[in-house]
Amino acid sequence: MFSILLETTTATKLAISTSVLSLVGSMTIIVLSIRFPDYRNNFFRKLIFYLSIYDALASFMFLIPGSSSEGFCVFQSFALVWLAAIPPYFSLCIAIITFVHIARNWNVQKLKGLIKKLHLVSHAMCFLLTILSICFAKSRNFPNSHWCFLEGRAILGVWYSVIWVCTIASCILYILIIHYIRKIYKTMDSITKERDIQKQRDHLKVQLRMSTIPLSLVLTWTIASVRRAREIFSPDSKQIPTLNLLQALTSPLQGFYDCIVFVILSAYGRKRMKRLLCCDKPGSSENTSMDSDLQE
Repeated sequence: MFSILLETTTATKLAISTSVLSLVGSMTIIVLSIRFPDYRNNFFRKLIFYLSIYDALASFMFLIPGSSSEGFCVFQSFALVWLAAIPPYFSLCIAIITFVHIARNWNVQKLKGLIKKLHLVSHAMCFLLTILSICFAKSRNFPNSHWCFLEGRAILGVWYSVIWVCTIASCILYILIIHYIRKIYKTMDSITKERDIQKQRDHLKVQLRMSTIPLSLVLTWTIASVRRAREIFSPDSKQIPTLNLLQALTSPLQGFYDCIVFVILSAYGRKRMKRLLCCDKPGSSENTSMDSDLQE
């Protein structure tokens, strides 16, 4: 039922290191959201806050060594499968929210009602998929494994397929979103007030920034999917060490990718990081003219 994801080798150490990096990235977004009310009160930033919580929990579970106890192995396998599946599902929810906001001009109140339903559906689907995985995966014992993970060709094939359906659907929605944003840019000439034009541009920036979420999923899951596909379709083939290393390098990093996009590459995020690190005084002129890069 359980197998080692990577043996205790260089690949495992690399996976642990990248999990720490992802955890730091996710916790950065979480701390900024908790520390600064203006940061967490924005609807779209709040979605990234939720996504970072799931990424942080998944990274944390990867840091816990496996155990010879079957009960703990079941728990760790359940947690890893569930927490790893939530970000792709929730990323699709974010893509749907962004699409109806841009394409159908839904306001924040409507979006809040929709996200509650989508949130519930994403958790229920991940929970159901995890329960099925636990029930139908093959039973195998690896006492020397670093951590426990499901082993079973059929169920892993289904699990990875669902993740890629969510990722591809998110990519398609964001292609449509970018198309609508381009149309909106063309109609902005009719806006007379310069302040309204700037506000609209700043608002559209965050929608474009959100489009990087499915790209981070592609970076996270591509190598892992190739490796799993080899195991599913060619179970007797030899392991490729380079593939293992690449999976260890890329798979745990979604929290780090999100931190780069939503904090490091965001002027607003960088200002709040300066405040958090006590490098920038709250009353400075730079902060009083608040960057509206993610305003509602």
